[in-house]
Amino acid sequence: MNKIYTTQFGEANFPHLNKPDTQFNSQGIYQVKLLVKAVDAEGDINIINQIIDNEVSIQQNKRIDKKDSLLKAPLPFKSIEDGRIQFQFKSKFKPKLFDHNLDILDDNKFIWGGSIIRVNYKPASYYVPKTGVGCTLRFVSVQVKHLIEGNSALQGFEPIETNNFFAETSSFL
Repeated sequence: MNKIYTTQFGEANFPHLNKPDTQFNSQGIYQVKLLVKAVDAEGDINIINQIIDNEVSIQQNKRIDKKDSLLKAPLPFKSIEDGRIQFQFKSKFKPKLFDHNLDILDDNKFIWGGSIIRVNYKPASYYVPKTGVGCTLRFVSVQVKHLIEGNSALQGFEPIETNNFFAETSSFL
């Protein structure tokens, strides 16, 4: 299915939108977990379930002679403890990143967890015999409503006075 859908705004969690995540894939995967209020997630959940149901029908028609049921792969969303829904979006390709005015986000701006974003995505169904029928959410672009950014190398530090540094700290040495 080639239609593009847009989520409601939610909180970015573990975003890899500026640089790909290479922890489990050496080529890298761009990905983000989007936390959305349950009421705002209903439309996207319905779209995903419809895509999975369509793929189940297709696979069942191909398997007329087989009586065993099809497995269902893990869903690309889940309910979390606080009642929100967590969607998992990913792609091999870097998504287009836009600010709240729909201007392209500067390459020097890094989207961190806690940023408020929404995602344009294409859902894609799949069937793998050992995993089952499922749906993956491939994002196309991201709009940032509220940017949380930072630099992990500086996290926890703040400017300090250096006057008499050695006199004050000599008791620690």
